Amino acid sequence: MTNTLVLQDIDTNGIALNKEKYTIFQASHEVKPCLGCFGCWIKTPGKCVINDNDSDFAITIPHVQEVIIISQLVFGGLSPNIKAIFDRSIGFILPFFCNVNGEMHHKQRYKKRPSLKYLLYANVISDKEKSTAQKLAKANAINLGADNLSVHFYHSTIELLEDLK
Repeated sequence: MTNTLVLQDIDTNGIALNKEKYTIFQASHEVKPCLGCFGCWIKTPGKCVINDNDSDFAITIPHVQEVIIISQLVFGGLSPNIKAIFDRSIGFILPFFCNVNGEMHHKQRYKKRPSLKYLLYANVISDKEKSTAQKLAKANAINLGADNLSVHFYHSTIELLEDLK
């Protein structure tokens, strides 16, 4: 296992990400959405009860130093396939709530907390979409207890992938 976990929705277009540097989860249209069953909190703490490759994403998070989310920017949010996997990682946190800077957020399940980096791409990105994406990323970082957060915007996947080399 590497120190960096990548959740991506792009085809790397022949550009192979270094598998020694990254543990890669590929989001596809076959991703099953969260059932809302809370099994990841009760039946299999920390792990999604849907038994497929995507259920391993949440249990990998506590073992890495950094999580990188590579997603198409869709109305200021994540692509449907990335969101489906990210939703299924709720078992990473506990079902209990606490106050963080005047807001309600989930309590942490694990002591180790990775940094979180969003790499978002779209041909056209409005200021409103950027603002929405930054607010979403900040809320997710608080919920995941991320030590650091960064959000980057790209106008092409080629430009984005060049930054990861």
